[in-house]
Amino acid sequence: MQAQLTPEEIESYEEYKKFAREYVSKKALNWEHQRGFDNEIIDACRRKGFLAGTLSKENGGLGWTACQFGFFTEAIARHSPSLSSLFNVHTMVLQSLLRWGSDQQKSELLPELASGRKLGAICFTEPNAGSDLEGIKTTFVEVGDMIEVSGSKKWITCGAIADVFIVFGRLGDKPVAILIDKDTPGIKINPAPEMLGFRAAHLANIQLNGCMVHKDNLFGHPGTAFRFMAPYALDWGRLSVTWACVGMLRACVEETAEFVLRRESFGHALIEHGSVRSLFTELAIQYDAALLLTLQATRLKDAQVAHASNDILTAKYFSSRAIAGQAATAVQLFGARGCEETGPVARFYRDAKIMEIIEGSTQISEILLAKRYAIRHNNTKKREIETMGQN
Repeated sequence: MQAQLTPEEIESYEEYKKFAREYVSKKALNWEHQRGFDNEIIDACRRKGFLAGTLSKENGGLGWTACQFGFFTEAIARHSPSLSSLFNVHTMVLQSLLRWGSDQQKSELLPELASGRKLGAICFTEPNAGSDLEGIKTTFVEVGDMIEVSGSKKWITCGAIADVFIVFGRLGDKPVAILIDKDTPGIKINPAPEMLGFRAAHLANIQLNGCMVHKDNLFGHPGTAFRFMAPYALDWGRLSVTWACVGMLRACVEETAEFVLRRESFGHALIEHGSVRSLFTELAIQYDAALLLTLQATRLKDAQVAHASNDILTAKYFSSRAIAGQAATAVQLFGARGCEETGPVARFYRDAKIMEIIEGSTQISEILLAKRYAIRHNNTKKREIETMGQN
């Protein structure tokens, strides 16, 4: 990656990789078995300020660019995609609070979240509503100065350890969101560890049984939650996911490269066999392509280019499909060793499928991207024809 970065970015990236090697690489497998990363790594991230990396220094953060956030996510996901998901959801909460929160909400929560004294999670998904936010059924009912919240949220990343949630639902016919503390009476948090992937991500199912929350906790303006607030949060979430995919692809490339150069079969190193060369070439090039697409999209976000969100979605679409296919390739190249839970690539194979679903499934991405690409290329053709006519 270094060839694409500035000297300052390289310095930051090396710092993040060093942190990941020292604090994550040797423990990631144990976290999978324990069904959750431990408090020790959270404390280490608190001390470094990584939980508030994207906030300005005035708000208690590190003032990261989107690229720096991406490099950090890539470095962590190289060893533990589950841990990288903490920074995904916590950053979505921080950025949403900064953009849409009231002055009171910011003054009360930003310092707590920035310092890591509190962890945030975001609640979109329900038993019958995933990528289709319009399917959300959680209800908000006004009761004097309070809001009664009832509903069920599923597979909430870091939901089992979060202190505060942004919960999306409906107030009458208006899509809304509200801030709910984990200790609110009526909230029941049940860990959901038995998943295909993200086994260490503290996933939880959350039941909201008539939780009474003050109106001051309403987030943004009623009616804007699905159209503006959710897409803004998901933009950060997709950025995180695509960089996590890049990190996972790097893991597969690095682990597999060492194996095919060292391991011999029929008197030759595996890399000398034509079929192995073909598989490994595809793996390495898919990694390079995902990295370039993701870096390009992230630089556009830093430059505040209007269509950056589309490019981030494109990068997420490509990278998540790439890791889903290439993690399988890595397992194939390792053979039986690749299927062992203690092996170097098995958990990436499991986690990869999750990446094709979270923050908008592959099929939802295709729905969103297809028309945009058709319009873009049709307009390009029209401009070329007009230019030819003028000449």
